[in-house]
Amino acid sequence: MTDITEPGGDWRGQLASMPFEEVYRRLEDTVSRLEQGELSLTDAERLYHEGMELAGRCQELLTETELRITQIGDGRAPAPSTTTEFPLGDDDWEPPPPLEPDDPSLFDDDDPPF
Repeated sequence: MTDITEPGGDWRGQLASMPFEEVYRRLEDTVSRLEQGELSLTDAERLYHEGMELAGRCQELLTETELRITQIGDGRAPAPSTTTEFPLGDDDWEPPPPLEPDDPSLFDDDDPPF
């Protein structure tokens, strides 16, 4: 594995060919090094820029994957139904009448619900 130290043309080429897991691992390492706080200002700035590029690439890869999954889903899965289907026709079904608060059928036994 090549250690990437300076952002530049070669860095971006390597970043573009890395799998998500590698980019994410490098991002975690970069964040960890920045959080330790034992860097010179120059090194911290370099790592910050590297981390931003890594985070951007992670987001890019996730967005691409989400798009592919959405396209697969759109091509193979039926659209979700927005209506509820009943075994009887809509004209054959009527809702039950509302129950009164003291209706004994509200309770399974003699105990009140509270």
